[in-house]
Amino acid sequence: MRLGWARTLLWSFASITQRCSTHFFVVASHPFDDVETDFVDPNAEGLEGRLLTSDEVVQVFTRTEGYSYSRSFAIEALSRGDRCFGIFEGDRLLWYCWYAREAAPVFDDVDVLADFPYLYAYNAHTDAEHRGRGLHRIGIELSARFFATEGYRAFTAYMEAHNLAPQIAAQRMGETIVGFVALYRASDGVRWFATRACRDGAFRLQRRREKPTLRWAADEDRRAS
Repeated sequence: MRLGWARTLLWSFASITQRCSTHFFVVASHPFDDVETDFVDPNAEGLEGRLLTSDEVVQVFTRTEGYSYSRSFAIEALSRGDRCFGIFEGDRLLWYCWYAREAAPVFDDVDVLADFPYLYAYNAHTDAEHRGRGLHRIGIELSARFFATEGYRAFTAYMEAHNLAPQIAAQRMGETIVGFVALYRASDGVRWFATRACRDGAFRLQRRREKPTLRWAADEDRRAS
């Protein structure tokens, strides 16, 4: 009811069709054209928001299972040039989110790409012991301030249509719905349909052209030496 009848019906339909290997995504945008660089959130006192270095990423992502949080995932993300922005309290990482400037994998052999000045955000995570502190909202605000200095004007991200919790959170943060995407398995592979607003650049899907390499990480090593 908080999201309206249209989204409620979509949730019902997505919950049923998920069993048939069909996925429905709600694509949201978090614009920050008028980001308040001087605003200080009282809940952010004692917190530091910044990009993680490649060494910090490798130290944090130590799991051998769970693709999104494993070391292999982190190395692949770094090789694509993706960046991880986090919130620290002292030396402890409490929240992080990945941001992709180029194509990033989203489903099987399908990639997602957000055209500049959009930036694709994915895999946000809050430490379980620190949930309820509004860290996600603070993290998005701080990362928006950072990426605004590079000319970006909005984050885009997708949420599974059957997962209502992140959609309610996005609505509370004032994020707008860009469009919808449906992915389904056909005899010749994964196919998809995206509404026009997505296809116009905020959230484009494309067939994966090549496997990720370690070229970006190697370039960083050469520049540092």
